[in-house]
Amino acid sequence: MEREKLNRFHIALLVFNTQSGIVLFTLPRITARYFGTNGWLVLIPVFLLVTLNIMLISAVYRMGRGKSVFDILSASLPRFILTPLYVFLWALFSMIGCLVVKQYVLIYQMLIFPTTSDAVLKIFVDVLVFLYIIKGIYNMSKANVIFSLLLLLQIPLSLFFLQEFDLVRLTPFLFKEGTDMKEGLLQLYGAYLGYELTLFLFPYAENNKRWLKYIHLGNGITMFIYLLVTFLSYGFFSHRALIHSSFPMLDMYAYLRFPFIERIQNFLFSLFLFSILHTAGMYYWSGQAVISQIFRRIPWKVIVFFSMAASILVGLIPKTLIQVESWFRYFTMVQLGFSLGFPLLLILLLLLQRRFKKHA
Repeated sequence: MEREKLNRFHIALLVFNTQSGIVLFTLPRITARYFGTNGWLVLIPVFLLVTLNIMLISAVYRMGRGKSVFDILSASLPRFILTPLYVFLWALFSMIGCLVVKQYVLIYQMLIFPTTSDAVLKIFVDVLVFLYIIKGIYNMSKANVIFSLLLLLQIPLSLFFLQEFDLVRLTPFLFKEGTDMKEGLLQLYGAYLGYELTLFLFPYAENNKRWLKYIHLGNGITMFIYLLVTFLSYGFFSHRALIHSSFPMLDMYAYLRFPFIERIQNFLFSLFLFSILHTAGMYYWSGQAVISQIFRRIPWKVIVFFSMAASILVGLIPKTLIQVESWFRYFTMVQLGFSLGFPLLLILLLLLQRRFKKHA
């Protein structure tokens, strides 16, 4: 019986919702702090760099003719090299999934439940993430359509900010009063990360090259949302106000007034739980896909459970948002190395396999 294939448009939304998340609330501050005035423009060249990286992933799929990345690796590398590589990737993805939840929980606790333990809130969200993952990647992709629409439906709210938007606040200056552009580029590139998980979707995608274009579509949706949020923030706040605002987007939400709901920023931030469920779910799912290559006899749902349990224990170590963001910085650097280096490694292995076949 032929296995169901992921819908192309679903893949685009998988990429979009994996990339976007809590970073939306901090992105205007990051661009203002590290790049200065009109720092939002840097999102465009970073997007182009990400596009080039996605083209590497497309090259892997084309050269491998749709083969799984695990088939490519096992055909060239011995098991004593693959085993530590798989363990490393499993730990990386599991910890990123854990920190995504931890960061959201700490902000949620600060805004809404200051007297509730962050550990209790995290366990509650982790249970939801586990229930989401065990439905399988196909059902995850379908549920993510609804999750993505809930986020995209917030776009019309930007019209309410136009009343306070002033082009004068953008200033005519370009990249003035910036601090550390290298650190800024690292954080901006990290905001786009998540697309690299499509490497593990090869066996689940259609047996043609058309679906690869939808990775670019998902990345394009992300760029549009990022540009919209940062551009509005630069025209809504002054440059110095942006630098000193921890969560500019939440501060913008606080200006919204509706007769039927109070403190709408808390309600809208709560909706981002769906994005967190999906982002963390994709990283945990990718982690189990990797480690399952070692423990083939263990059911993948059991692997997900133990992966989450192990990462929860480590996730209890950072107690503050500053500590979590510091951890994120180091994991982002490792993840950046993976997103660039892993496709290049696969391309090199495929070239070597072709060469050996010719000489065989």
